[in-house]
Amino acid sequence: LQVSRLIVGGFSDHGRRQDFERGLLDGLCQVQMEEFVLICLRDFEDDTDTLFNCVGNVSTIRLVDLGLEEISEVPVWSKVKHLECKKCDFEDVPALKLSRFKELRVLRITKNISLKNFKQKFEGLSNLEVIDLSENRLTFSRCCSPQFQNCPNLKHLNLSFNSNIRLTGNFTNVKNLLYLDFQHTTLFGPDSYPVFLSLQRLIYLDISHTKTEVKSQCTFCGLNSL
Repeated sequence: LQVSRLIVGGFSDHGRRQDFERGLLDGLCQVQMEEFVLICLRDFEDDTDTLFNCVGNVSTIRLVDLGLEEISEVPVWSKVKHLECKKCDFEDVPALKLSRFKELRVLRITKNISLKNFKQKFEGLSNLEVIDLSENRLTFSRCCSPQFQNCPNLKHLNLSFNSNIRLTGNFTNVKNLLYLDFQHTTLFGPDSYPVFLSLQRLIYLDISHTKTEVKSQCTFCGLNSL
C-alpha cells in the first residue's frame, strides 16, 4: 500500500479513549507513505519504545497533542527529513535521541508548556537546516554554540516566545545562520557583549520584546549582512 499522508488519532482530546500501546503501529511496516501524523493520543506505554519502528522510512512525521514525555528509540536506518513535535510533554529538549535522525533537515518542537530545559546537545546532524523551538518555556544559558555540535548547515533558528535565555556563549558552531529569532523571550547578555560576532551571514535578527538594552557600541558587531 502506498499513501501520501496517513493520520492516526483524532482531531480533539475531548472524549479521548485510545491510549498508545506497544505494537499499535506494527501494521504500518507494510505501508509506504510520505507523511505520517499521530494526533491526540495519551498514556504512552514504556515511553513509546516502538513508536518509530515502522515509520522510520517516512519523510515527514508530525506528533501533535500527545502525552509523550520522551522520544522513542530511533532506528539507525531512519530516513526522516521533517519532524514536528507539537503540544507534547517533554521537560527537556531530547537532543541526544533526535541526533540519531541523521537525514533530518527540519525540526520543530513547539507549544510544549512543560519544556523548560535545554541541557542536551544536538550532534552530527550535517543535513539539519531549520530548528524551531518557539512557544515553549525554555530557560537556559550559554546560548547558542554549545547546544549544536557538528551541525554546520543550520540556517534557521527560532527561539521566540520562550522564558529566559542567557547569551553568554557564542555562535561559532552555527556561524552559517541566516535567520535568528528571539522575540518575546527575555535575553541576558547582548546589551554589553558582542555575542553576534561570528554571525557574518545573518540576514534576519529579531530581538524585539526581549528586554534588551543596548549599552555597548559593539553589541551588533559582526552582523555585516543585516
